[in-house]
This record gives sequence, structure tokens and C-alpha cells, in this order.
Amino acid sequence: MKTIVIANQKGGSGKSTLTVHLAAAAEQAGDGPALLSDTDPQGTAGDWFNQRKRTGLDTPRYAPLDLADLHGRLMALRDAGARYLFIDTAPSIGSVNAELFAKADLILVPLNPTPADLRALVKGLPLIKQSGRPFSFALARVRANLRNNEAAAMALEALGLVLPARMHERVIYAETFAHGKTALEIEPGGIAATEVSALWRAVRARVKESEKGRKRESEKGSIQERETA
Repeated sequence: MKTIVIANQKGGSGKSTLTVHLAAAAEQAGDGPALLSDTDPQGTAGDWFNQRKRTGLDTPRYAPLDLADLHGRLMALRDAGARYLFIDTAPSIGSVNAELFAKADLILVPLNPTPADLRALVKGLPLIKQSGRPFSFALARVRANLRNNEAAAMALEALGLVLPARMHERVIYAETFAHGKTALEIEPGGIAATEVSALWRAVRARVKESEKGRKRESEKGSIQERETA
């Protein structure tokens, strides 16, 4: 099972919107079973799931996490056959998030392309880097034709990898939490659904790329150990 932790120091970055859409997109793409979890006290993603159940949609599933036994819970979900777990987090890079980071196959940081969000990122980035886990930035709530878009992308490229797909500021994403659905169900084939699917493909590719990188490093380490033995 691949664990993707969605985190940002700043509130209003689009974490919950990104979490539920990626989980739904993974299912639609045939990459499930996909699960989502919510460690944010506000419980936005959890509330979305409860609303979704009322619509009769049963995927992605919700998996509550026991942070006191995080490793055991993740192993149980893996053994139950889950392929991807998407974890929404509180808008604070604190000790609990640090525990989640340590278990992540990818830390995904949604970021609005504004100077304020870039400044907030500087505060949380050291802890993300300290985890030693792969991370990527996803531009979210992007407004079309805003000069900050490309300036933010260039600034982020200097810090790490920016995913090529973006989520724009759209009314349909706000409707997500009113109906317990995603853009994929509200308007299949629409522009929002298309960008969400593209974003999931980019995230999936990034996870696979990171896994290959870890295997190469592991093999390299094994060779060096044999050479020095």
C-alpha cells in the first residue's frame, strides 16, 4: 500500500479538496482500492465521506487512523488489500504530522500560487525535508492568467519537484463538499474532471519514480557493503 500524506502549514490551501479528489480519481482510474483518512480536527474530508455515503457512492472508503498505533493500523490496511491511502492533515506542521511524514511514500504539498503561501511554506518545509521522505508540490486554487502562477512554479522548482498538472479555482470544487461528490461525478468529462485525472496520473508517476529511486539506493548500498566486506 502506498501512503500519500497531503499537508500544508497554511489553512485554505486546498488540502481536503485535493485529498478527496485524488482518492476518487485513483478509484476511477482502476488503481483502487483507495482509502482516505482525516487527521485534521476540522474533519472536512471525514464530513465529505459521511455526506458521500448518503448519495449511495461507496468508494473511496474511509479508514480512521489510530495515531497511537499508526504502524499497526497501516499494516492492517495494507494486509486488507488497500493499494493507496490518502491522508488529510491539520493546517500545521507539528509533531503529529511528523509521525505521518515518516510513514509516507509521498508527501504532497498543495500550494496556492501567492506570495503569502510561499512565505508560509518556508516555515513548514524544513520539517518536511527532515522526514527524508519524497515530496512534491501541487499548485491548487490556481486562477487563470495570474502572473503569480509561473513565478510560484519557478520558485517551487528551486525547492523541489512541482507536479505538471494543476487544480484551478473552480466553483465545482466548492460543490464537492455540499454533495459528497467530486468533479468526476458532478461533471464527468468536464474540465475540472480532466485536470483531476491528470493530477492523479502525475501523483501516481511520482510515487513510482520515488519507489524506483529508493530501490536503486538500496541496491547501491548493498553493493558497497559487499565491496567493503
